[in-house]
Amino acid sequence: MKKHLLQDKLESSSRRGFIKSTGALSGALVIGFQLPEAGAQTAAGPVLTNAWVKVDSKGAVTLICHRSEMGQGVYTSMPMLVAEELGVPLSAVKIEMAPSAPIYINAMLGGQITGGSTSVRDAWTKLREAGASARAVLVAAAADTWKVSADECTVANGVVMHKSGKKLAYGALVAKASTMKAPEKVVLKDQKDWTIIGINKPRIDTPSKVYGKAQFGIDVKKPGMLVASLVQAPVIGGKVVKFNDAKAKAVNGVVAVVQIPDGIAVLAKDFYIAKKGRDALEVEWDNGPNADLDNQAIEAQLRTASVNAGAVMRKDGTGIADMDKAASKIEAEYELPFLAHATLEPVNCTAEFINGECHITGPIQFQQGAQYGVAAAINMPPEKVFIHTTFLGGGYGRKLELDFQIQA
Repeated sequence: MKKHLLQDKLESSSRRGFIKSTGALSGALVIGFQLPEAGAQTAAGPVLTNAWVKVDSKGAVTLICHRSEMGQGVYTSMPMLVAEELGVPLSAVKIEMAPSAPIYINAMLGGQITGGSTSVRDAWTKLREAGASARAVLVAAAADTWKVSADECTVANGVVMHKSGKKLAYGALVAKASTMKAPEKVVLKDQKDWTIIGINKPRIDTPSKVYGKAQFGIDVKKPGMLVASLVQAPVIGGKVVKFNDAKAKAVNGVVAVVQIPDGIAVLAKDFYIAKKGRDALEVEWDNGPNADLDNQAIEAQLRTASVNAGAVMRKDGTGIADMDKAASKIEAEYELPFLAHATLEPVNCTAEFINGECHITGPIQFQQGAQYGVAAAINMPPEKVFIHTTFLGGGYGRKLELDFQIQA
């Protein structure tokens, strides 16, 4: 997938546009941007059409989390931002993983990407404003009900209170609030009033992982699903010259052997049969331009690059010149190996076709890249490709890559 293919599709949204956008869905108060038609109701279940926060008539709060949880804690930090401004306990916020949509772009990285320690920095204002906007509308609904000024109302634990002693829970206000316009500007809480942000809180996702309820990509099971085990070139950039699949097909339970652009897939009803068939393949490889690449070659490339003039990213003061004038100098050389971003959860992905749509489910760090990459690979419109992100058993940037979604 060419870089411009994704970037041309991504739409930027202004801070003002975020505050102004509001809508209603199924009796729920919806605060945030509207998503494209790809986020409509489908036979597979509801695909929410709000961007960030949903409050239903029972007062339940849902955060549509737009960053992948891979152990770094976004399923806790993101709800903290919303809960603080909305005025609800952290434990009251439930999480749904966001679909692929332009609104979820990471402005620091240029796509719907989880990486680079940017999640909280990118979401800091967005999610706090989402919570504050929802709070403002709910307060306005209560004030209108009581015929008082909104300035006379406060919130705590999902309840709007008036100085007269009147109280209304958020759920009781949703019907009225969903018909009201969100404010163009919101007031964020002062740091001195924070009760959630900056306070040590238990991880929200810990219980589901301790009790084995959390679903990682490798846990996904679909009716009639086949499992593919892939053999790929031992060197990046390598290609299949020829292969003999007779022994693989002879393995009891192997359903098919399929050549894909970067390898060969053996399909069976379970992993062990598929792996047995894969191990029986006879493949001749052309290892391509990286055939002789090893640690020594990489080190030589780095040493050559280190003596060439590079781009200056930042220059402060006269440090280099001062060091050249130093009376004594200490020189040391440190080396780090070229490391693989090997994750505890193996790279995996599930692809399913439903009513002319392709649904991709797995441990994905780059949702829009996956959407457009898969669409290009199978010649489908991107709006017909839906991304469903599970928990990631480690990411480290490896699951930013698009190879495994396209292979699936």
